[in-house]
Amino acid sequence: MHWQFQDAYAEYSPDRLVLGNAAFRREISLLDQVPRTVSLQDAAGREYASAEKIEPDFYFVGLARPNRENLSWQVRAVTATVDEGTLFDSPHLRVVLEIYDPGQQLLFQREFFVYPGLAVHGLRNSLHSQVMPNCYWSCRPELSRGGFGNSTRHDIRQLESCADSVILAADLQVTECVAFTARTDYYDELVQRKDISSETEMNGNLCFAQGSDGHGLFYLQEAPPSAERRDYEPYDFRREGQELLSCSWGIPPWEVRPQTMTGYRHALGVFAAGSDRARLLREYLARRFPLSERHCGSVVNPWGCGKFPSLISEEFLQQEFRATADCGADYYQIDDSWQEGNSLGMLTRHNHRLGEQFWRVSQQRLGGTLDKVLAVAREVGVRPALWFAPSSNQEYRDYQEFSGILLDFYQRYGIDLFKIDGVLTRTHEAERNLETILRTVREKSSGAIYCNLDTTNGQRPGYFLFLEYGNIFLENRYVCHKWGRGYHPEKLLKSLWQLSHWMRLQSLQVEIPNPGDVNEEFYANYPHGDPREYPLQYWLLLAMFANPLLWFAPSLADRKTRSEFKAMLEIYRQHRPAIFAGQITPIGQEPDGKAISGFLADGGYLLLFREKGCQQEEAKLDIPVARWEVLAGAAEISGQTVRLSDCPGCAWLRRC
Repeated sequence: MHWQFQDAYAEYSPDRLVLGNAAFRREISLLDQVPRTVSLQDAAGREYASAEKIEPDFYFVGLARPNRENLSWQVRAVTATVDEGTLFDSPHLRVVLEIYDPGQQLLFQREFFVYPGLAVHGLRNSLHSQVMPNCYWSCRPELSRGGFGNSTRHDIRQLESCADSVILAADLQVTECVAFTARTDYYDELVQRKDISSETEMNGNLCFAQGSDGHGLFYLQEAPPSAERRDYEPYDFRREGQELLSCSWGIPPWEVRPQTMTGYRHALGVFAAGSDRARLLREYLARRFPLSERHCGSVVNPWGCGKFPSLISEEFLQQEFRATADCGADYYQIDDSWQEGNSLGMLTRHNHRLGEQFWRVSQQRLGGTLDKVLAVAREVGVRPALWFAPSSNQEYRDYQEFSGILLDFYQRYGIDLFKIDGVLTRTHEAERNLETILRTVREKSSGAIYCNLDTTNGQRPGYFLFLEYGNIFLENRYVCHKWGRGYHPEKLLKSLWQLSHWMRLQSLQVEIPNPGDVNEEFYANYPHGDPREYPLQYWLLLAMFANPLLWFAPSLADRKTRSEFKAMLEIYRQHRPAIFAGQITPIGQEPDGKAISGFLADGGYLLLFREKGCQQEEAKLDIPVARWEVLAGAAEISGQTVRLSDCPGCAWLRRC
């Protein structure tokens, strides 16, 4: 059988399944009814996988695997359909392999997602099992995963889930893993790159294997950051000899139920010598998570002023919407305290059950309606957005009710952007129920509703999960408090520069506080110094290749500050579509407080930053040789040499 979509294809015969397109070809043997990858090639025919595979490509913790003495799997069906593209993905060929084990009454469904012309394909596994996994689980040492009970009865593969695996070609070795840290209320170092030498168990969302000439492959796990996962195995990748296993289904054995349960998506890509592996990854992410053009742009969230609950009233919000227009922002997001219920603390500290009444508009503070506030919003041309915290302490089992609440605010008030906060996905059930909320409101609004997915605390999706439903609210970085991590341009530049290697800045909300809110006492002994040593223009430019988050109450900012925001956001609004249309690449030195660094956008745009500790005015960067027009800031460019005479200095340029 043969299926085709543009250059993406699948071929099936009883002994093999072949997937590919013009950029890659993967051959999976189905001898003995067991899927084993025996070849993985690039467009030039170079081999990335060995045919010496014995174990199946995938399996689930505690469920019996087939072996040569006791063959038990049966290929039930292979089908393929063309997905022409939806709100949630770009056009691709979807291939489904169904495998049944009659002894365990276990049905596996293995999906492959092949995108035309792209050397990366996605995959995802589901199971429906009538039996529970055969292993021990307990928090007590004796019966824990590594305890005596398991170690004496089971081999390692019985105690882990594997989403996909290949035996690497002889000239490939695992070289690097990249892990990501969320819970940004507590951490500033968001990216950890680790060179791999002798390690066999590795953590992260990304794992690379390369040859001496630079060709190689990578796995991406579309899963939460490693520290926030629930899997039985304490690692995300494992290697055994030349075999590389991508683990992490996201389903621990104790959660298995006799129903269909779907694991995380994984992606496998191949890259030739001399090619840009990070660029290939970002291209996959662009295909996998199409942006919602309607919701790209700038958002004001007044929580950053540090005292929003004490200020909120109908009159205050009307002033805020007018001041937001003065700043030139697209949205104003009403944060915690608009609701009839008390605050997020009722959920996170007091563990109250939050029902529909909690999410009514406050009678005391807002008269039970947003009508008068939103009349001003329409008058000044600012779109309203709203903060919500779904019921994490109910595992989101009230997903139907909560979806209805969001849809009601959309239908009644036209609110189409919701910040989702207080998230805890401590179980597979909670994660799936939360996704049901996000998916339902997008589908039933025909894509009009979008979410800002807060990743600052809790146990949350992170950087590669649920991006089809919204963008990432990256961090709470205040300048007003005497506590917390604190905002500083040097820290933000470093985070964005590191993240932009592996993900799209277009998916991030990036904060810009109000310099007038700076708490001098807090910053008196701050390691990086007072953030006002950098001009507001520098703060603004840091967010111009992402989605600016104005992290303050605009009605409390002075007119000069609002005017400076408006001037910059007018430039941003004019050029953002061209910037977001292509890839954004980090350039220059890694920021360390004394670097010349920046970002290059395919559409012909450049952001440059000279940190306050940098002694050099010039640097040679990997940028196109062209004529450049300065949109903001100050810089001179000759060939690939950039010069920023101001220290600290910054510039935003467009290729002529």
